[in-house]
Amino acid sequence: MYIIFLLLSGTFSAIASILLRMAGRSTENFTHLTNALFDRPMLFRLGALCAYGLGFICYAVSLKKIELGIAYPLMVGITIIEIFVFGIFSNEAVTLRSMTGAGCLVLAMILLYSPRFEHG
Repeated sequence: MYIIFLLLSGTFSAIASILLRMAGRSTENFTHLTNALFDRPMLFRLGALCAYGLGFICYAVSLKKIELGIAYPLMVGITIIEIFVFGIFSNEAVTLRSMTGAGCLVLAMILLYSPRFEHG
């Protein structure tokens, strides 16, 4: 169950990053202060802030049972892979280098979360 909270934490972090990117690419201009507070980029930023908050709560819950040395790399790896997949679907350039990096992240996450074998 705690792994689900960790997965959600990474997903909320990815959502927040994507929303911030969308806010940065928006070209809306405003003429009044009220328009600036409620324009699309600001709503994206507020959504990102909420997503980061939800991700923080999920991460805190997951740390009750998952070791920090495993939880943090997995959460970051999940976030990076989800952002990479979003980039593919939004027609960003995918290079051999970025695909190799994503593959290495997946392999690292498998190694981190696989059962530990002890010799002896």
